Amino acid sequence: MKYFLSYVFILFTTACYSQQNFIPNSGFEKIIGYPEQWFYTGNDFNLVFEDWKSPTQASPDVYSSDYHVPNHWVEKGFYRIKPHQGKTMVGITLYGCNQGKLHCREYITAPLLDSLVIGQQYYLSMWVAPMNIGLQMDKIQIAFDKKPVSAIDDRLLELKPFYDLPVKFQSDWQKIELRFYAETEADHITIGNFRNDEATKVVKINIPNSQPYGYYYIDEINLYKIPPVLPREIIGSYDTTEMIHNEIELKNIYFDFDEIQLLPASYLELNKLLKLLVDHPAMKINITGHTDRIGNALYNKTLSLRRANAVATFLIRHYIDPIRLKVKGLGYDQPIASNDDEEGRRKNRRVVFEIRK
Repeated sequence: MKYFLSYVFILFTTACYSQQNFIPNSGFEKIIGYPEQWFYTGNDFNLVFEDWKSPTQASPDVYSSDYHVPNHWVEKGFYRIKPHQGKTMVGITLYGCNQGKLHCREYITAPLLDSLVIGQQYYLSMWVAPMNIGLQMDKIQIAFDKKPVSAIDDRLLELKPFYDLPVKFQSDWQKIELRFYAETEADHITIGNFRNDEATKVVKINIPNSQPYGYYYIDEINLYKIPPVLPREIIGSYDTTEMIHNEIELKNIYFDFDEIQLLPASYLELNKLLKLLVDHPAMKINITGHTDRIGNALYNKTLSLRRANAVATFLIRHYIDPIRLKVKGLGYDQPIASNDDEEGRRKNRRVVFEIRK
């Protein structure tokens, strides 16, 4: 009965998501070749898969029953666990720069089978397990980007937007999961740790011959849409001919009542503004928040500022230089409609931008 219930649960949870997995070669089973040596540079790793690559010269590792891991690496603790499913998995170093670890940050990246749809909710999962004599991490991070990331050395990547997948401190395979709303039409996924050692929480395992770095095996990566499935909408554009020193309202910017968190329905309009700033790299803007008259003046001024900051934060997360943005909150000082009815108050709750240069 236990196994029957587990099977039913798996069928139920799978049915909650779209049927297409947007991660190519999600279990690392499709191998096109091996290098002559065991992954000393990112280029060595890049010979193995058509899809997954190392974006830097640090070298992730491939473990397969068809490939022999050198004995001196096995003696150091590598490959003491089998793939969660199938016969292949990948291993990456996530921590250890301050301990002198060579290639202390390793990443894997792949193109998505379809770019993310703005405002669509997604479910991402993967199976991870720590090296049993290494440090254990508090989280693994993923990032989505519109273009493939690359570096000519083994540097720490600073990608955004990124998401945290909390990891339990345990020595065996565990499934880590994330639900998120797509902010942009990203085409690539990168997995690793985008924090420096000081900002990374680790736990030391008190066993003989333990290593001072964090190393994790990864298997079975999945990315599904969570219904309702949204259509792909074309990002609009602004007419810049009459915009200088004119306020432009950001339409369809939504917050929960008395909250500052942007709702996913806002992302399409925010991408419209993002596109404007990307297309005009010298442009600088003011972002101003306004509220209705419910509540006291100080509270509303603070709320309007925080909501304007939420818009600025979105732009900064997508590579807009903060120096190009000036943010202010005016509370209910400049209404554009009556505050005596809900329709007027709704019009007064707004975020606008103005081109400064």
